[in-house]
Amino acid sequence: MSLHQQGSGALTGVMILLAMSAALLHATRGQLDASLALVADERQFIRQFNLAESALAWGKQLAWSGQNAVRECRTERDYGWRACLESITAQRALLRGDSGAGTLAHYQWLEVNEETKIWQTAPHGWIDFCPLTSAERCDKDD
Repeated sequence: MSLHQQGSGALTGVMILLAMSAALLHATRGQLDASLALVADERQFIRQFNLAESALAWGKQLAWSGQNAVRECRTERDYGWRACLESITAQRALLRGDSGAGTLAHYQWLEVNEETKIWQTAPHGWIDFCPLTSAERCDKDD
């Protein structure tokens, strides 16, 4: 056996180990990229959820005219969220809160207080989907 052939097996083993390590690092990086995308999506969802809740809370405090079959929207200047009230009947309306067109929206049924004639929240009236059957009434971006 010559001196030149000694250690070639160890060198081959090191090369295989390096190749396997590089493949493992590449796979780990792919998983990290996928996880970061999931975290970004979750962050956007949580942000839109909270903005929709804020818009809904803000909309509950506003004075609405509430004319029958009228949709009225207002946008908050500082934060940009929006609240829309759609009168369903003279006694019932649907309040929508969102953070702008194409974002997550939350809904709240409102009823007129007979004594004060002011809109107030209906018991168990919070909804995270549009309860109206007509899609254009739900997705309308005024």
